Amino acid sequence: MKILHIINSLEIGGAQRLLSDLIPIQIQQGLEVDVLVGDDKESKFSEIISNSECNILKINRKKYKSFSGIRTIRQLIRDYDIVHVHLFPSLYLVALASLGLKTKLIYTEHSTSNRRRDKAYLRPIEQFIYKQYDKIISISQQTQTALQKWLQSYDNRFVVINNGVDVRKFEYVKSPVKNKSLIMISRFVPAKDQATAIKALQYLDSDITLTLVGDGENLDHCKNLAQTIGVYDRINFLGSRSDVPELISSSYIGIQSSNWEGFGLTAVEIMAAGKPVIASDVDGLKQVVEGAGIIFQNGNANQLAEKIKLLINNKDLYNAVSSKCNNRASQFDIKHMAYEYNRIYNE
Repeated sequence: MKILHIINSLEIGGAQRLLSDLIPIQIQQGLEVDVLVGDDKESKFSEIISNSECNILKINRKKYKSFSGIRTIRQLIRDYDIVHVHLFPSLYLVALASLGLKTKLIYTEHSTSNRRRDKAYLRPIEQFIYKQYDKIISISQQTQTALQKWLQSYDNRFVVINNGVDVRKFEYVKSPVKNKSLIMISRFVPAKDQATAIKALQYLDSDITLTLVGDGENLDHCKNLAQTIGVYDRINFLGSRSDVPELISSSYIGIQSSNWEGFGLTAVEIMAAGKPVIASDVDGLKQVVEGAGIIFQNGNANQLAEKIKLLINNKDLYNAVSSKCNNRASQFDIKHMAYEYNRIYNE
């Protein structure tokens, strides 16, 4: 069976990281897998995927989002049994490119929210676009519920397959732990809320530090915020990194502060490393972490600081939460997800 994954880019992001973990397993399952990317930039994820004997097809970024790009996509997808699409605008481009073709289309919905859903006049357009897909996979129940409510559609094309993590990558990495060190790994985009984590440092002892891994459009804003409130010298802005398992292993507490999430892949990675996670109470993320890690009110820096103090000052609580987080992570092993995707392909 020939599968083509299509995604905007392979730069740092949850969907991109998911593909870099998933594709090697799919090839082990005997699938013939290629990836089409609407960007010609290299990244650690493109390196991982290439090393798995998967072909990466590239379209220049400007061309990808044009009529010329749609024509190129249309020509390419004819050669595959299934085209599996991730993220906007690939969602739209492939839907338009496939009109009149018999290629089976699958779309994975990666988030509970996006800016398009703030505009009611876009609903008919979205309904038309999503209607072109044979299966729509949501990465959590909350993601599917929000999507179906937006589309006002409840047919059997919709299915939930929880996201997965290659837990072994994080379980077996052991680095010297820096006490009182916090880490958050997320792109600096509107969905993520590094600002609240930065503000929380104001209410914590000066020997508590924060490492922020990732880049994106809000990076400069967050750096300016840290300067303004006087905590810049306690924050390590590392940008994109390829040694995430090692960075997590050397940290004491993981933070996942988000404005919205489809699932919370990074939270699972932190839990797989045996670290306690403190996460925002937003749908998608909350359901992954609650009952194992600790939840705080979205955007409440003072409350986040109080939760951090609890873990730092109470070793028994720290150990108990760490153990629960590690057990929870095992429920989201990527092998389970790969099996379910394969089942959908065959169906």
